[in-house]
Amino acid sequence: MLKATFESQSESSLKYINGNTHMQRIYLLILISSILIGCNQDTTSNMETYLGGEIINPVNDYLVLSQRGRVVDTIHLDENNRFSYTFKSDTLGLFNFRHRERQLFHIEKGDSILLRVNTIEFDESLSFSGNGAERSNFLAEMFLLGEKENEGFTKNYQKSPIPFELFLDSLQNIRNRHLTRFLTKHKVSQNFQEIANAAARLDNYQRKESYPFSHYGKDKLAFIKTLPVDFYGFRESIDLNNANLSDLYAFERYLNAFIDNQSFMNYGDQESYNTVSYVHNYNEITVINKHIKNEQIKDNKLFRTGRLFLANSNDKNGVEQIFTSLHQNIANSRVQERLSRLYQDYKKMEAGNKIPDLLLIEPAPERKVTLTSRLYRPTVIYFWSYNNQMHMENSHKKVEELASKYPELNFLGINVDQETKMWQRHLEKHRHTLKNEYRFDNPRDARRKLVINDLSKTIVVDKSGIILDSHTNLHRATFENELLGYLNQ
Repeated sequence: MLKATFESQSESSLKYINGNTHMQRIYLLILISSILIGCNQDTTSNMETYLGGEIINPVNDYLVLSQRGRVVDTIHLDENNRFSYTFKSDTLGLFNFRHRERQLFHIEKGDSILLRVNTIEFDESLSFSGNGAERSNFLAEMFLLGEKENEGFTKNYQKSPIPFELFLDSLQNIRNRHLTRFLTKHKVSQNFQEIANAAARLDNYQRKESYPFSHYGKDKLAFIKTLPVDFYGFRESIDLNNANLSDLYAFERYLNAFIDNQSFMNYGDQESYNTVSYVHNYNEITVINKHIKNEQIKDNKLFRTGRLFLANSNDKNGVEQIFTSLHQNIANSRVQERLSRLYQDYKKMEAGNKIPDLLLIEPAPERKVTLTSRLYRPTVIYFWSYNNQMHMENSHKKVEELASKYPELNFLGINVDQETKMWQRHLEKHRHTLKNEYRFDNPRDARRKLVINDLSKTIVVDKSGIILDSHTNLHRATFENELLGYLNQ
């Protein structure tokens, strides 16, 4: 019923009302209420499960629906930037939709959910309405709460163990109140109760797994041995093979932190903690094989290990061995193919090869240029996104410092986002020079070809575009010494 009601609205019915914010809220409440009343008057025999909505300021004309690491469908926007989708399968639960950013929603049989989001303020503007929307709104609430908690959280890792646990307890008390209020107000399925409980608790469990590696001090193993006996007692309550939770961000983050922690415990008495080392990644494969039996979760975690190692390692022999081991342990042929493509891209980006000649967009005047046309002397290529403000500012500040010290080098800043106007707006707002600032013409293709897994990746090439290092980091303590070595070659 929601689908028919939604599509019958006039073109202006879902657009922002200019002017009074209070009137906007009233109008939206009236609209949502009319939809829900219409749905309640429908017959109970109509069990169509439906997702519809509107995307304000879309970056393209579609969104991607996925579940458990696999694309379910591509949903196209109409001329008014709206969409509608009817679920034909009873395999419901948690789903991801992606349109510039990724977000979760939960849907059960008979739900009729309407979502609305503005891509400029994605997380803050996202809202769900309609039958069953309360579950997705709770997940969004937990996500935003986690984001707020993470602001300045790093300093808390420097607390000693007992104060650190007490601080996490204070955060957990707030989360528990949100959870209790939600479960008291809404009658939800056992399936979603499990998800809601995990969403409320796993972020703090992840922080405890990560604690020894974010705490100051070089001897991580010695520090771990001083932790209270029951510090990791919560592990017994977590099912690492729970497919019902596999799309939940908090579960994904926890599992990554657990694997990281247990991998170090396998070699910490022999080598220092280093997530990009061969020994760490070899042990990640061992830990995943030991603890994860669910094929889908296991394959995704093995692929993640390969993706991160290939994107950050200059150890050619280590890469060969890790790739071979992963290929043997991944069960799904499609995941094996993805890993093989990633490996081939890695081989093309090895030192001594020429960098791919990608199309870039320069801002003023806006026009397309080739990457190699901008390589007239040894060049440092760094990447940034307006979705990570701190990294953006720190990277530009670092480049200004380096450029003044090494005028014989060229520095190219490439934005990896999709939206041109947002890119230009951030360049102007933050007063970054428009010289040597570019954006990928096709960000997704470029990130794949250059094997860009995270924004810290930095590439150094000579004036002919020959790769000197494709896995360095602008902010690494040894980076200037590396530059001097290249200049003296």
